Amino acid sequence: MTTHPLATLDPSDPTIRSDAKHLADRLSGDTPVEAAVRAMLDDVAHGARVVVLRAEDEVTPAQAAAILGVTRQFVDRLCSDGVLAFRRLPGSRHRRIRVQDAIDIAAERDQRRAGGDAIRAALGE
Repeated sequence: MTTHPLATLDPSDPTIRSDAKHLADRLSGDTPVEAAVRAMLDDVAHGARVVVLRAEDEVTPAQAAAILGVTRQFVDRLCSDGVLAFRRLPGSRHRRIRVQDAIDIAAERDQRRAGGDAIRAALGE
């Protein structure tokens, strides 16, 4: 599996912000793809920093931690416990994690939280 560099859209560059606004204004359809691209471009035009990753891309444990909103040490524990799949670089102890695997873990966590919130709401807490 090849690793591709992360594509980062940095809004500190006025040209990038202007281009993002221009492109977002040109998208007029309501398809899911156009809505997603328009939302991303609007974010950049309004000063948000956006990172674009493909699901099959691999990231370091530190980058996976940023995706998950946890510490790198917690990602290391998820890997050690077999919760988060990873591969080791050949001849090295360094790990690489597929973006999709990190997203799947985040979705499971969000689903568990939503379930816990629903139970608490039903119990009136």
